[in-house]
Amino acid sequence: GKMSTHSTLGVKMEDGSIMGCYVHYDGATMLPRIESYLDEHTTTDLVMLISKAQSVGGMRSFHSPDMDTEIPKTDFLDDNETYSIDEADFYDDHMGTYAWYLVNYKDGTIAVTERY
Repeated sequence: GKMSTHSTLGVKMEDGSIMGCYVHYDGATMLPRIESYLDEHTTTDLVMLISKAQSVGGMRSFHSPDMDTEIPKTDFLDDNETYSIDEADFYDDHMGTYAWYLVNYKDGTIAVTERY
């Protein structure tokens, strides 16, 4: 079954600002999925995905293998409220954040901060 380990996913832009969103499931195993996503996509694609997620409350799951096809896809929450995370509140506790994943827009490196 899916574990509800919440995480925060963001991209640090070149001006220091952060485009971020809340991710509901599988927060403990995000790193390989972010790496896999960035192998196939650009950091700009990730910013656009996060932007879409912000408008619907966040992501249910990020780049997770579909149960039927095993093809990774991102599911969005369908909240009627937006939930944007930025540089001011990125490292706050977003509903019990397990880990924070911050992708550098310029070079695609990923900084991981876990709750201790």
